[in-house]
Amino acid sequence: MVGVVRRAPLFSKIVDTLSPVSGFAASALKSIGVEAVGRYLENLSDSERDVLFQAGLGILPLSKAPTSPLNADFGRSHAKFLLQRAMMLEVPTGVHLMVDLEAQSGTHTDVLAYDEALTNEIALSGYVPLAYVGQPQPLSAQQLFQLPDVHLYWRGGSSNIPEPACSFALWQIPPLDQVLVAGLRVDMSVAGEDLRGRPPMLWYPT
Repeated sequence: MVGVVRRAPLFSKIVDTLSPVSGFAASALKSIGVEAVGRYLENLSDSERDVLFQAGLGILPLSKAPTSPLNADFGRSHAKFLLQRAMMLEVPTGVHLMVDLEAQSGTHTDVLAYDEALTNEIALSGYVPLAYVGQPQPLSAQQLFQLPDVHLYWRGGSSNIPEPACSFALWQIPPLDQVLVAGLRVDMSVAGEDLRGRPPMLWYPT
């Protein structure tokens, strides 16, 4: 595997973006105090991974929210795809891998079945599910907290978000969709610990 697993420093800044990050943008993010970048496994390349590491930035692996109606079989197949991408990029086990629980479609039964199947497969492979909780949010605070394989929660930047009993360990800060450097659109978050003292575990250069 490439790189190492370390906790995100308390109160460190983490940005996330859908777009690939250039070497110039990575250096600029580092210069304004950004600790790590959330990047989607679906379009993260090994060359971009190396660019981020060369700039001294950590990586928080993300996954996109699916648009299809959800069920347990789809949860397992989506997890298989994400795990293939993670292994291809040589993401070390023990890293938090974000699953997006925002705007999920389907009945409550199917949504819960999808979430449980997805996170179970991720956890069995040695990665640690981190749930992004945004709006619209089909699950209640109790349902979020009772997801058996979810280890940590990330609060989205919208209002009226249900809070699981252990609270959050990452907080997205409005305004969203900011342009901080080099025309790169990002959301900004701050890392901390949840009420159980658990921090986000990120992927850092060796």
